[in-house]
Amino acid sequence: MTEYKNQSLERGFRILEYLDSSPAGRAVSEVARATGLHRATAHRLLEVLCSLGYVYKAEDRRYWIGFAMHVFGHPASVMSRMQHHANPFLVKLAHEVDETVNLSFLEGIQAFIVDRVSTDSAHRSDVQVGGYFDAHATSMGKALLSMRSNQEVQASYKATRLNAYTGTTITDINGLLQELAEIRKRGYAVNNEERSPGIRSVAAPVVNPHGRAAFAIAVTGPRARLNEARIPRIGARLQEVAQEIREQLTHPNEGS
Repeated sequence: MTEYKNQSLERGFRILEYLDSSPAGRAVSEVARATGLHRATAHRLLEVLCSLGYVYKAEDRRYWIGFAMHVFGHPASVMSRMQHHANPFLVKLAHEVDETVNLSFLEGIQAFIVDRVSTDSAHRSDVQVGGYFDAHATSMGKALLSMRSNQEVQASYKATRLNAYTGTTITDINGLLQELAEIRKRGYAVNNEERSPGIRSVAAPVVNPHGRAAFAIAVTGPRARLNEARIPRIGARLQEVAQEIREQLTHPNEGS
């Protein structure tokens, strides 16, 4: 049997294997050292993998395994499947609370917007499907980070700064760990104007049967409408909807 070789392909897979085994983002120099590649070669291949979606480059120029790699090998896109099953629940919830509802995926330490449903009177913002946002500064990102162990979270932020967007943004790892502990207790996360002044959000993770969560749902709106009295009610409702989505994904044909 003829044996074929493709050096670039082999190098690309070595990079992917290294990033996939790492709980934190990696600099070009680290990737080059771990894979035995010249720095320029590693950088070129990383950029190609980024353009294909298999690697993601954060704002600090560190590289993470990308979403396309998470769904690689599945007969259908995990993201598309989640969006398909969750969208009716998002639409119903958006009209119940008369606010914007987002579905997001955690990619490294970034929250990626998978789906978004708004009502006519909901607050208009620059958030769009396909956008990336620092997880520590969003309710959906914090909800998903809360499903990781403290050790995983610390490793993820070991060489990454927690960017400040407003005066209430969490900017140190200890503060973030304390916040995640509170989220685990109450079952939902709150963004108290941590990314944009005047804007709050509440989020809950969609937990799979194995106790892990890759997706979260969030309600976003102005501070005046997402007040202290309303947030707990929305948080409780989000947990109910997350459970309904989980059941739909687990038993998609029931009730049809």
